[in-house]
Amino acid sequence: MIRNIRVYKSFESHEQDERNRRRSMTHEDRLNEVELLRIEGGKFLYEYPTRLRRVIKITRR
Repeated sequence: MIRNIRVYKSFESHEQDERNRRRSMTHEDRLNEVELLRIEGGKFLYEYPTRLRRVIKITRR
């Protein structure tokens, strides 16, 4: 993946450009980006990529 470096004069211009970039992405591209962030976060927190955790809570009626 090739990344371009951009310089912004304000936070607002950066936010607007980021919104436009995400709107132009396909659903698959968005999911791939989430997966990449999940793997990178797993490396940082747990020293290896982990799966998403499932939490089950059983309650009595």
